[in-house]
Amino acid sequence: MMRHVAVLLTCLTAGCAARTAPAPRAAFSTQSACFHVDSLPASVRTLANRVLLESGDGEALYTLAGGLKPLSSGRSFSYAIAPSLQRDRVDSLELLRRATNALTCGEVGAFVHMFTAVQTRPDSTRHRAGEVVVFHRASVAAAVARNAQFFAALGITPSADVREVLSAVENAPRAARWRGYGLLFGYPDHAVDFFVRAGIEGDSTGTFVPRDFLRIETFSKFPATRGQPPTVSSFVYAVPKGAGETEADRQLREAAAPVFARYLGERERYVNADSSGAIALWRRWITGSNP
Repeated sequence: MMRHVAVLLTCLTAGCAARTAPAPRAAFSTQSACFHVDSLPASVRTLANRVLLESGDGEALYTLAGGLKPLSSGRSFSYAIAPSLQRDRVDSLELLRRATNALTCGEVGAFVHMFTAVQTRPDSTRHRAGEVVVFHRASVAAAVARNAQFFAALGITPSADVREVLSAVENAPRAARWRGYGLLFGYPDHAVDFFVRAGIEGDSTGTFVPRDFLRIETFSKFPATRGQPPTVSSFVYAVPKGAGETEADRQLREAAAPVFARYLGERERYVNADSSGAIALWRRWITGSNP
């Protein structure tokens, strides 16, 4: 499944459109409640910093920096569960959970999200997959409130825990799962509608519905095609072929631009040659004080 949801995202995206991110809360008076990593073993602290850096370098920038995207994908992983269990990868999963559990600061948090479906590969081995999910709690609640009827059908209301929200969507019927992920990952309504419609049509006809992709800048880049240099961003969503940019797309792009510009400066200031410094960067950004 390697980035199982990322494939979904590549087919959706962008939708905080005509919506604005939740108003920021007052700055913290201290940083004592921001990213509880200091008491962790050195190896787990290092992993937490790397996960946070990877997240900020990708689409999760727009979740960390105020909730323009309510949820975002981060590091992905998978491991064999049959015919034998890949024990070393399970041990790594436990370390990843310990690291992400510490990545909480104000409205921001992270956790390991496991996909329900199990993959059977060509060699007949079975694999379970998951990814780090970064969330902005108030923004998730706002997304649920905006789409109250849809989420209520899944048993979800605005005060539901973020993990509960995502679990309900992950285990929803196919079309509802697509829609739920799209809404939670902050894609514009028209992109979500298109993805669900195209998915249903594709299932019915067995053909791929043509589409174009719109992208929002991220520090991390990926090859547009296999074997090419990395040039395209990871915040990407699909729209109907030839549709062009809508007002909702423009609003999202313009809302994201100053966030990305600021991140470039903050990253240069705080991130060191050994890739450390992400925790210091985000403590300062979220709390509004110096690390």
